[in-house]
Amino acid sequence: MKKKHLAITLSQLKTAQFHADLEQYMLTGDLAAEILITAHDFGDIAGKQVADLGCGSGLLGTGALLLGAESVHFVDCDCDLMAMARENVHTATKGLKTGKASFTCCTVETITFHVDTVVQNPPFGTKKRGSDLQFLKKATAVSPIVYSLHKKGNAAFLQNQTEHILTHILEMKVPLFRSYPFHEKRVVNIEVELLRFEKVNP
Repeated sequence: MKKKHLAITLSQLKTAQFHADLEQYMLTGDLAAEILITAHDFGDIAGKQVADLGCGSGLLGTGALLLGAESVHFVDCDCDLMAMARENVHTATKGLKTGKASFTCCTVETITFHVDTVVQNPPFGTKKRGSDLQFLKKATAVSPIVYSLHKKGNAAFLQNQTEHILTHILEMKVPLFRSYPFHEKRVVNIEVELLRFEKVNP
């Protein structure tokens, strides 16, 4: 599937009003597609067991299934969003032969499964300090390959928090639309970095 087609498909899926205290900000279909095509081009999606941690409405995991993932674990602590992710998977993959999808409503620190690749859009760690690091540490504990989206400027710090090697940094902009009462502008573009971590065996 080409990036443009994937972006259109993901843009048509449901999203929701996220919780500010969890720093849940939704990805656009275009941005989710760019993240996934990047991972796919590295050989980290097709035929792989994938996890979408803090999946929200499930755009990353759904896109991974459309790009040929063998299976995708969807994980989020918001059970309502988990139901939406399940619905989005059904909508996007209806009539298609795709890998297996599983859904777990829990906090990220409680997961015990292992996968080939993690793709995640974790909290930025602005309101709850360290929440971004909590996601990264769990992701690198359960997978040798991790794609994680973080606010620009934190790559060096995050690299020092894991034994995985930071192999690539891709700069992106996330449009944050006015979703909460404290948002003053209709949309603000936040500079972020997609970080690819890989476990390198000695």
